[in-house]
Amino acid sequence: MMVNCWRVCLVLVLMTVETALSADGSMHSLRGAAVIDGPSVTPLAKEWRDGEGKIQRNYIQQPPLIPHTVEGMSIDQDGNTCLMCHQWNADMPGATKVAVSHFIDRQGRALATISPRRYFCNQCHVPQKKTRPLLGSRFKTAIVD
Repeated sequence: MMVNCWRVCLVLVLMTVETALSADGSMHSLRGAAVIDGPSVTPLAKEWRDGEGKIQRNYIQQPPLIPHTVEGMSIDQDGNTCLMCHQWNADMPGATKVAVSHFIDRQGRALATISPRRYFCNQCHVPQKKTRPLLGSRFKTAIVD
């Protein structure tokens, strides 16, 4: 029984090494053939999309993207700073208001406040910066203008 366990472990290790190395013995990497010969450098700061308004969605039912930084904002049991601008009664021109669907509980009942399952905005909504994609993509939007 112990011998079979060692054989399985050996096979798994060999399979892992084989998939990580190419035929010539070099590692496969998303960087391609780039050599890592020094410490990493701090990436350039990217610009937020502040002032550009809403970011176009790429598919039906996609949660709206956040066009501004969320640094310093907090969402916890004591409060949700997103709601300072995005709550229905907030006086912030241009801020997208929380969708009506966020005020419905699992049983389909309307609530006076945001449903606890929708309270943590950053579970679905993510901030976007102007950057060059790390990898190419063949994704095509499902939205037709």
